[in-house]
Amino acid sequence: MDPMTQARRDAGLEIQALAVEFEQSDEAAFRRTRLLCWIVAAVVSVVVLVLLIAGGDWRYLAAFWVALVGLTWGGYALSSHRQRQQTARLRALANRWLDPPPV
Repeated sequence: MDPMTQARRDAGLEIQALAVEFEQSDEAAFRRTRLLCWIVAAVVSVVVLVLLIAGGDWRYLAAFWVALVGLTWGGYALSSHRQRQQTARLRALANRWLDPPPV
């Protein structure tokens, strides 16, 4: 194997290892964020139930609940999608470096 091919392969393996490390760290962060989203949903639900029992208007409380829970989960979905997309691009870059160059 010539030195240029070996250098490309080494760089590709290093980028691939970095992508794997990012995926592992992202999954841990996604787990914490999902837990936070569930906690926010539970707290908002309890507050809405208390206000309903106290005689609050269900339409406003439902809109409040949908807005807060929707924004929380929507933010999680957008963030995790963007992060997974970036990691996939890094993995694709590693694959391009691992493939032998065209002659």
